[in-house]
Amino acid sequence: MTRVIAYTYQADTHRPEDALLDWRDGRLVINHQHPHALPPPHGVDEHGLPYNLQDAEGNLIHPVFDTDERPV
Repeated sequence: MTRVIAYTYQADTHRPEDALLDWRDGRLVINHQHPHALPPPHGVDEHGLPYNLQDAEGNLIHPVFDTDERPV
């Protein structure tokens, strides 16, 4: 099973628990115009974050999956 291990936003990579804190503290906001905007529980990922979050600059956040890169 594929897992989300990090998120990218604000030109950096963030741990899931830090992204959750940023969401709760208002540093990430919901973009209601995003095509993946679904109501809970279908519109949230395994960490409880909505799929349609964006950062303060208006950029959508992106998940990093445990399968995105494999050691060589």
